[in-house]
Amino acid sequence: MLRANRFVLLLALVGLLSSGCRTYGGYDTKPKTYQAMQRSVEAFADELDRAEADFRTLADAAEASDTLQALAEDYQALLDEHEALLETQRGRVERLSASSAYRSLQRGYGATVKEKNIMMKKYRHLVRSVHATVQGTQVGPTAPDAERRYTIRPVNFPSLQDEERLSMEQALGDR
Repeated sequence: MLRANRFVLLLALVGLLSSGCRTYGGYDTKPKTYQAMQRSVEAFADELDRAEADFRTLADAAEASDTLQALAEDYQALLDEHEALLETQRGRVERLSASSAYRSLQRGYGATVKEKNIMMKKYRHLVRSVHATVQGTQVGPTAPDAERRYTIRPVNFPSLQDEERLSMEQALGDR
């Protein structure tokens, strides 16, 4: 009886190995991941354009107010960091292709998305600092994201993250 169970187990193991079972991705996952990475880099470039427009608005307001000049310099440093990251991401897209290894594509795409999220948090924090400076208050520590990555919310239920976004024009108010 024990010998028959080993034979069945061995037969099942050989069947799995010979069938070429995969434990990750699908057959068209690599091209889709590469396309998603390209779209993410393009979105990151669009965010740079928006950030440059916000910087011009802040720089105009900083000319009239000495308190905003240091924040304008900080925003310029963020723009420089954003440009450097964008070049890194474009190099990553050029180095990889739709036929690259699955893990390389996943790592590249994950790094691209993570870098974008970190830059957007830095911009939001600086805009909050501008708003606090204009209002004459202090900026508290950055609150953790109200909505986590795996939060389940009903369809058409408003997102908490959308309410806390503050544009540069709103932050500057009437300056």
